[in-house]
Amino acid sequence: MPKDKDATRTVFEAWEEGEMLRLVLRDRATIDPAVMKDILRCLDLLDPRGLHPVMVEMENLVRMSSEARLLLIRACRNGHRPVAYMAHDLPERIQGEFFLRHHQPPFPFRVFGFREEAEHWILGQRAMMSFSLS
Repeated sequence: MPKDKDATRTVFEAWEEGEMLRLVLRDRATIDPAVMKDILRCLDLLDPRGLHPVMVEMENLVRMSSEARLLLIRACRNGHRPVAYMAHDLPERIQGEFFLRHHQPPFPFRVFGFREEAEHWILGQRAMMSFSLS
């Protein structure tokens, strides 16, 4: 996984877990366009066909630049991969809701406070994706 420029720590971690991909943005990470490109490449390597929904979690004090957010929107303009964003506290929820309302992502995106709710939504999205592919 990519390393932070100023340290030897990992900026994010991604892996396949059952029928979904998990993405964790590490503590105090700065997500700029270069890191966002690495994240998108990593998700494509894990799931080249784009069939697995993604559960995103952030650790403390993660900062994402507006350029990185815009890159995400542009890169996923034709995307259909659902994203469940886990908000563990109020600032994360505000950030997720702002992203949803202000950027209007072209892919299914929802903010959750509980993992069980996110997993239930992901199962529904998986079922819809399977139905549309058949």
